[in-house]
Amino acid sequence: MTQSTLRRWGPWLALVVLFSIATSLLSWWQFSRREERVQKINTVIENYDKFAVPFADLDWEFFENGEPINEWRPVTVSGTYLTEEAVLVRNRPLSGQGGFLQLVPLLLDDGQILIVDRGWLATGVRVTEASSNPLPNPVAHTLTVRLRAAEPDLNRAPVPGQLASVNPALLFDQLSEYGTVVSDRYGRLATESPSYENAPFPMPMPSLNEGNHLSYAFQWIIFGIMAFIAFGWAYRNERRIAREAAGQIAPRKPKENQALEDAEFEDANQ
Repeated sequence: MTQSTLRRWGPWLALVVLFSIATSLLSWWQFSRREERVQKINTVIENYDKFAVPFADLDWEFFENGEPINEWRPVTVSGTYLTEEAVLVRNRPLSGQGGFLQLVPLLLDDGQILIVDRGWLATGVRVTEASSNPLPNPVAHTLTVRLRAAEPDLNRAPVPGQLASVNPALLFDQLSEYGTVVSDRYGRLATESPSYENAPFPMPMPSLNEGNHLSYAFQWIIFGIMAFIAFGWAYRNERRIAREAAGQIAPRKPKENQALEDAEFEDANQ
């Protein structure tokens, strides 16, 4: 490659290399996202239908990446609902309809407070309010719940009676007079006794669809390969044109002339 050719094509080659590095990183990111998603799916499959064990007997353990091992594991708890301290979690659509989650603190027999997600409520005429909010009686209950990791604090402006995420730590001040809040997890209701005919809609099992991360990863790899192919085609095409201009090779015939010659040759040999 001559100096002039290097000056002309060097920057383009560098751009192709940078583009390919970028697509490789994006592909790696998608593979990583898929791995995280598959782990979450496997955790659901492993834990969702296990036999319930007492809440106090289950250690809250974590994988190496910080994800809880026991998420979605059913546990049994007994205690009294603190109905007057119930809150709603806003912006929780279900099947395309806007809604809320109903959170009711449960004062356990050992003095701890477990936040219980009792289910979903549709929005009312005003999207900032639930259509109804049926609460349990403030009496002793026995529950089976599936443990969920606390969601991050979104640092949204406070709204009376509502939260932006299921983060039990946000209720510390509100519940401190009753006991110690379990802050790193909460329970999604599976069954409760006594039960209620008028209650929030039970949340469905989470989706086991891993999404499009794998196909996106392969697409980024293909884009990187295509960049090198396009560069090679452009370089060879320019070199061919230069050699034709220098008389080193015969000019390439236009496609229409080549097609006409092929047709005449076929006619002559019939």
